[in-house]
Amino acid sequence: MTSSWEMLWVLLVLLLMVGGIILLLRFVGRRNRGWWANRSLRSLGGLTLGANKSMQVVEWNNRIYVLGVGENVQLLESITDPDVVAALIAQYDNVEASRPAVPPWLKQLLNKKEAATDRSDAAKGGAESGSFEQTLEKRLRQLSERKQQVDRLLSDSKPADRTEEP
Repeated sequence: MTSSWEMLWVLLVLLLMVGGIILLLRFVGRRNRGWWANRSLRSLGGLTLGANKSMQVVEWNNRIYVLGVGENVQLLESITDPDVVAALIAQYDNVEASRPAVPPWLKQLLNKKEAATDRSDAAKGGAESGSFEQTLEKRLRQLSERKQQVDRLLSDSKPADRTEEP
């Protein structure tokens, strides 16, 4: 009889210790997040596009830069409007603050469930999408249109403004 009570006591103490360690790690993680926030460069996220290629979104000096990373790093877009930058960063901070710290094995399990719900939402024609994603897509479209305009202007004004060098 005493052995079962002793076993139960050991399990209870073990659970309390593990819970205490988890709470301590979360506390230390939040304090470190505040310490890292004082840096001038902050990564807001990234998207893998292929083998050794990705798109990264970073904040630097109250500006947001969208970078293409591959063999080299190329600036795709810079968002300098203070209102848009503040809104995007506030949304990012809200999402990060609401996201719980989850162990990797549990993340994999949750990702499988999220993929199933995403498929069901896509089947329903889910109209709800994040404004960050919409803003990012809008900015990328504007960037491509701006590049086309610059190319058109350069090709139109080339014979009038420049002389061909021998």
